[in-house]
Amino acid sequence: MISLQKFFGKDDKFFDLLEASALEARHSVEALTKILSQPGQVPRLEDFHASKEADKKITEQINEAIVTTFVSQLEKDDIEVLSAALYKIPKTVEKIAERFIISAPMVKDVVFTKHISLLNAATQRVVELVGLLRNIGQGQLDSAKAINGKLQQIEAEADTVILEIFKDLYSGKHDAVKVMAMKDLYELLEKVIDRCRDAGIVVTHIVLKNS
Repeated sequence: MISLQKFFGKDDKFFDLLEASALEARHSVEALTKILSQPGQVPRLEDFHASKEADKKITEQINEAIVTTFVSQLEKDDIEVLSAALYKIPKTVEKIAERFIISAPMVKDVVFTKHISLLNAATQRVVELVGLLRNIGQGQLDSAKAINGKLQQIEAEADTVILEIFKDLYSGKHDAVKVMAMKDLYELLEKVIDRCRDAGIVVTHIVLKNS
């Protein structure tokens, strides 16, 4: 069984593709946080769809390369799982954009400052983790664990934030329709962070196996 390091050493297209996928996830969140900081402006869904489609094409390239390049079954699974985890980030972001456009009149006065900070931090950690794969097997485990630990902290903070938000939403002082719209948005925002956490776990697992 060849190692992931040796496999990537034969053809570094997988490094490039996985890093490109992580960056597309990052770009989709950057576009999202831009509209969250300006809730009074209705975004264009095309911008988010383009980012998701770009990542989808990268995922397809990865899947095609796996078929045409020799790799052990275990390594194939690793690459496929990570690729799928990364793609779920912009896919979920597009869902948020769809909901945001529909509920725009009801969320124009909502402040998303906490989520903007958490989303940016989470996707940046994902980009850093995926970047470690280029030097897998060269003492990257401690770095992977440290970055993944930060992702876990971000996810825990997001859980705390949404509980505080739900407490306010269910206080009885908000319109019922707005409560439903906001609950949907907040749950999807938390899901993006969960997707980032999932990708981080996959990378850390790959690094651990190859250390």
